[in-house]
Amino acid sequence: MKHNGVLTGTCGLALLAVAYCVWTALGNDVNVCITEGCSLYQDVTVAGLSLWWIGAATFVVLALLALAGAARLGRLLAGLALCGDVLLLLLMAATAPCVSCLGVALFFAGVYAAFRHALAAQQYKNAPPRRSLLILVWGILFVINAGAAARSAASLWPISDMTLGQPSVRMFFSPSCKVCRQGVQALSGHIEVAFYPVADTADDLYRVAAMRTALDAGKSMIEAFEAAQQVSPDDYSALSPDMLWLRLRLLRNKAHVYLSGSQVVPFIEYRGLPAMLAPKPRPARRESPPVPPEPVVGGQTPRPGYSAPDENFFDATIAGQCGGSKPCVE
Repeated sequence: MKHNGVLTGTCGLALLAVAYCVWTALGNDVNVCITEGCSLYQDVTVAGLSLWWIGAATFVVLALLALAGAARLGRLLAGLALCGDVLLLLLMAATAPCVSCLGVALFFAGVYAAFRHALAAQQYKNAPPRRSLLILVWGILFVINAGAAARSAASLWPISDMTLGQPSVRMFFSPSCKVCRQGVQALSGHIEVAFYPVADTADDLYRVAAMRTALDAGKSMIEAFEAAQQVSPDDYSALSPDMLWLRLRLLRNKAHVYLSGSQVVPFIEYRGLPAMLAPKPRPARRESPPVPPEPVVGGQTPRPGYSAPDENFFDATIAGQCGGSKPCVE
């Protein structure tokens, strides 16, 4: 009978899902997950059991039901499993998406849809089943998580080449921002830092292109920054593939600034403790280090062995900002 073939296909899909869950639970050599959600959920357990082993066991039962031709019971169990997956998708939408979890979500939805089709074939003589509200809700949440995963996978673009060793300081700047120029002067060549350009004005696209050309020619960041101020939009074709790709890169960088809760530049991120703030080893002498007569950092006297950063660094990075409701000064 025709519905037997449908259940055979359902059994094969469930067994493939079992293999996927076991493969992921045991760890694999192929990293299919490119988002932070994978690390967030990889150790989640229920009653001491990994979610991957629970998923594998669920698919084993579904495969046995499909093999036995129990379409009604299979649809019920697959529907309950899909409801659980909807809750997981909702949790990921509120936190971080997991690409591996999205893969198993496709199996849950596929097996449930296959059981519904098999049951409809048995009861209504091959009439197509009615639309499922559960699959509709699942589909909406899946698209939301897939979009979030794609956004997370979009890497930021640093214009500088000072990215070796994952620098602890990242500065997002606009070439049309005078305060950003002070920040570049204070940071470039003094600490390990990566610079990420954003477009705050229409002309910033061409200025960043000029900066990239200057950096490729061997100029320093501040020299490239100064050279970009002399560029004219007539020097570039806004619709060229290279400029369109650059526009996308700048948009990614700007989206990161907005998603971080800021709408202004310069925007500076610290990852870990910057080397400039780490205490230096005490000198090999017995004399007590001199105590400054007045507080110097944030109104507090630094502890012995601490070397405060240059005051100009703090002045340059917090003296002002531009962007959002406060446009950059030309």
